[in-house]
Amino acid sequence: MSGTPSTVADGPANRRRPIAAWLFLVAFAVYALTMSRTLWTTDVYGANWTSWHIVTTGSPWIDGARIPDVGHRSTELLAIVHTHGGHTAFGRFPGVVAATLPAYVLLGSGAMSIVPGSLTAALLTAGALTLLFLALRRSLTERQALLAVVLFGFTTPVWTVSANLMWPQTLTVLGIAGMAWASATGRWWWAGVFGGIALWGRVHAAIIVAVLGLAVGLRRRDPGIVLRIGLTSGAFLAASCAWIHWVYGTWNPLGAYDTGTVGANADAYRFSIPNQLGMWVSPDRGLLVWTPLVLLLLPALVRSWSSLPDWSRSLLVGGLVYTVLGGALNTFTGGDGFYGYRYGLELLASATPALALSHRRMGRVERALFGPVAAVQAFAFLLGGLYENLYLSQTVAWHQNAFVHALDRIGPAGWVVTALVALVGFLVGRRFSRVTGPTRVAGDRTVDEVSV
Repeated sequence: MSGTPSTVADGPANRRRPIAAWLFLVAFAVYALTMSRTLWTTDVYGANWTSWHIVTTGSPWIDGARIPDVGHRSTELLAIVHTHGGHTAFGRFPGVVAATLPAYVLLGSGAMSIVPGSLTAALLTAGALTLLFLALRRSLTERQALLAVVLFGFTTPVWTVSANLMWPQTLTVLGIAGMAWASATGRWWWAGVFGGIALWGRVHAAIIVAVLGLAVGLRRRDPGIVLRIGLTSGAFLAASCAWIHWVYGTWNPLGAYDTGTVGANADAYRFSIPNQLGMWVSPDRGLLVWTPLVLLLLPALVRSWSSLPDWSRSLLVGGLVYTVLGGALNTFTGGDGFYGYRYGLELLASATPALALSHRRMGRVERALFGPVAAVQAFAFLLGGLYENLYLSQTVAWHQNAFVHALDRIGPAGWVVTALVALVGFLVGRRFSRVTGPTRVAGDRTVDEVSV
């Protein structure tokens, strides 16, 4: 233990770089060792198959290709769409296909496998954690930034969804983390680049990009910020439209999907309060159910709001708007084949910087609960990371929870272990609570008075 003040970076730049590098390598190793190799999901399989087919044949279309793993699954379930010239293709946003092309070039010359796609997801998610760490260490000590990133990457569905298979959220999480890093360091061209990566994953992530650019630009009275983010992200949007035109024969940025289905979803879910609530509190898909640390930090976020960096607030607001709109376009369940939630990951990534930077304003009760809650979250996602068969069907999202279901399958020992994990978390949290102690300001950075 040391009673001397720590610096934000705990050392000069040449001592900081290895920490980010080690974070990337360890995160990638864990994700690669626990990634999915056989799990069949329609969304992911369609994207991975298209990447593999482009690499092996040069064509993105199905057009009579034999796909043995599809079996009896319906065209509607697989989101197979009819395109120009009589072609058929899997309906997928460009990013989930394009991002895995290098992996299939290197590893996918043989029979179709999802492994190259899963490795890509592990690699990109490890990169997202590294970028988020680089953003947070601008205002936190390295220990605090590292803790926040570890909680984000290993006690949430980031591990069991975006790092496990090549979902669109793999790219949106990477893009949001990159926007956080670029904003924290004033690299606005890069903020637009990473915003473009996010919208290649899901095109309506452009909402987060737009809110970030407009809000920060207006607050700082700097139209150059808006221009730089807009130009670069707009170039990515144009490239996305060009890809969609190649594969689907339309310049519509939503053309990768059946627009009739999109419209029907909007009509069905636009004013659905249960659908909106499901994303937050449903037992098996609720963000606040699976990641109660978010709820625990909300009071501190409210207390800290006015003092937070403008970019962190703008990201959070953009994530909220994006999430509400998503609830108006899709059912909250997010499909099948994953453990935790999927559609709330963009909001989690957008909110993490603001939540992490608010931690010093936690009250006594929140501090006491932080350790056990974090420990149980970590245990829940450790199970999900190690075992692929724990997920539940979306049809029971309002009635069951996959973690509780797994503990019930284990028996009383599972609940005893969970209680012990919570106790250890409480004791460790008390031991190291001084890492979130009083603060002072050094230059333009906030630092901690007590280091561990």
